Amino acid sequence: MNVLKVLLLSSFFFVGITHSVNAQSVLSPEQQEKLVENVTTFINDLNLSEQDKPAFRMIIEDFFIGLVALKATNFSGSTNKKIFNALVKGRDSRVKDLLSKEQYKVYKSQIKETKANLINFMREQN
Repeated sequence: MNVLKVLLLSSFFFVGITHSVNAQSVLSPEQQEKLVENVTTFINDLNLSEQDKPAFRMIIEDFFIGLVALKATNFSGSTNKKIFNALVKGRDSRVKDLLSKEQYKVYKSQIKETKANLINFMREQN
């Protein structure tokens, strides 16, 4: 149940999962379906306009593709961390340009909550 909760909370990171061939090997079809459902819920919570929804999805998809590519590399831990941080900064700056101040606050609080849940999940796995 806890794993499912972490997956649900981190789902907006992985909206691109259903549109990527590589993503099919990362998560099962059931997990993909649940993630897409949760991304849709998150987008609705942000009250994005119909114009902004595709742009937001593209930003998240680009971020996910970067994560998949990073996972496929054999870089050192410090290099991976630098690349990951660059991906996060790029995603956040693109999202900040897209969202209003209030929407961005909701987005950042969700990111913070997801990060905390992922850290707890990783601690439980070790």
